[in-house]
Amino acid sequence: MASISRSLTTDAADIVEKAVTRINDGAPAILDGQGEENATALLFYLVENGVRDEDELVELTLMAEGKRYDPANGTFS
Repeated sequence: MASISRSLTTDAADIVEKAVTRINDGAPAILDGQGEENATALLFYLVENGVRDEDELVELTLMAEGKRYDPANGTFS
């Protein structure tokens, strides 16, 4: 079972890395300072919750504009 979890984590990291690269190429300002940490956290959250389409991940992250997502109440700050 651990190998399945590890492969999912590796898969998630690969997807997030590709999405971050695309965001950095298209809108690098989103990834400045705290925005990079927030965007990466949002991407991991989305991937871990079933979003696997790279285009959707990039679009949703760009819409968040580097803001921190709070999954407890669904807000960005």
